[in-house]
Amino acid sequence: MINFIIYEDNKHWQDQYKKIILNVIGRKKDKYHIFIFDKYDQEVKKKISSLIGKNIFLLDVEVPGKSGLDLAKEIRNNEDWMSQMIMVTSHQELKEKGLTSKLLLLDFIVKRNNILKRIEDSLILALRIHSHYKSFNFMYNHEFYQIPYQDILYFEKDLNNNYTSIFTKTNMYKIKQSIKSIELKLKNVPSFFKTHQSCIINLKNVKHVDFSKNNIHFFNCKIDLLSRTKKKELKERIEKDEIFEIL
Repeated sequence: MINFIIYEDNKHWQDQYKKIILNVIGRKKDKYHIFIFDKYDQEVKKKISSLIGKNIFLLDVEVPGKSGLDLAKEIRNNEDWMSQMIMVTSHQELKEKGLTSKLLLLDFIVKRNNILKRIEDSLILALRIHSHYKSFNFMYNHEFYQIPYQDILYFEKDLNNNYTSIFTKTNMYKIKQSIKSIELKLKNVPSFFKTHQSCIINLKNVKHVDFSKNNIHFFNCKIDLLSRTKKKELKERIEKDEIFEIL
């Protein structure tokens, strides 16, 4: 799923951006949603943080509640380094600030000649970048989902062996797939590791492991699904990859 987020309070530009998106996405087979926000508040914050899929932001600098630059900073501060962000503004003088603020903006476009072509080219590039990031695909409540691997914390087998719960950074999904079938799908993805007969974790999202208590800590939760038979192998993986802290 590709999410296009238009953060712009001017109706004319909202319509222009949506028209360009529909033109670009018409050439692709990706499933997508378009979200339009004309201000920033807690409801918008909650909606953006709950988006599942690959995000492409079109941000205006002057939006009530929070500037586009400040929203971009908030997104990066929330450890989202994969969303592609395109800043579009009338303020030429802010270009240097936008490109030197360590926000990893894909582009900073000034509203003047050839702006629509610049935006189209940037959207095409953003889609191309996203195409290199693999996702776990599944059906949930009769809808098709693609969750980027980097958003997944762990998979846990349900009491019914035919179901598995997927825990992401913001949500949980119960799907009709066994933990064994998921393990087979992920066997060639190095960042996923089976710590227990009931659990597969994403090593990239582990904050630390407490081997004395068999606890695996993520940034916002912890689990105790670490079997004795997997401890040695997990330690070896940690020491080899040096990706997180051992306790």
